[in-house]
Amino acid sequence: MSKFAVSLLLIVCALYVCNAKKGRYTNEWVVQVREGSDTADDIARRHGFRNLGKIGNLKDHFRFVLQSEVSGLHTSSKSEAISQEEQVVKAEQQIVRKRVKKGYMVPGDSKWTKQWSLKNTGQTNGPSGLDLNVEKAWLQGITGEGVIVGVVDDG
Repeated sequence: MSKFAVSLLLIVCALYVCNAKKGRYTNEWVVQVREGSDTADDIARRHGFRNLGKIGNLKDHFRFVLQSEVSGLHTSSKSEAISQEEQVVKAEQQIVRKRVKKGYMVPGDSKWTKQWSLKNTGQTNGPSGLDLNVEKAWLQGITGEGVIVGVVDDG
C-alpha cells in the first residue's frame, strides 16, 4: 500500500473517530427559512434535499432530508452551502446522541433530605410544601416505569 493510501486511510479514520465521539450524524437537517414553505421547497431541491415539512409549531423551521446517504458522517459542505442562501437563517445537520438513563433517588437514599423538589420541608429556608408531591404518587403505585418524558429546551 502506498504512503498516500495509508495517509488517506488514517485521515478518514480520524474523521470518523472524531465524529463518533460527538454522536452519529443523520442525513437530516433542521433549516430555518425566512420566507415560508415554498421558499424552503426551492432551497431543498437546489441542494439535493427533500423538504419533509414544517417542524411542529416552530416558526419557519423545516426538516430537510438529504437524498443520498451520508453514512453517519458530518457533512459540513452541505450545511455551509444551504447557509449561503439569502433566505436561510441557519441550517444544522442532526445528530443521534446516546442517552444514558439516570437513576432516581428514593426515600431510603442518604440524600433524600436534600431533595427539596421531591419533598420540600423548608430545608433551604424556602416555603415548605412547594414540591412535586412524589410521595403521594408513589403511594398510588405510580413509579414512572414505562413512562417516557421529553424535554424541549430552546436555550
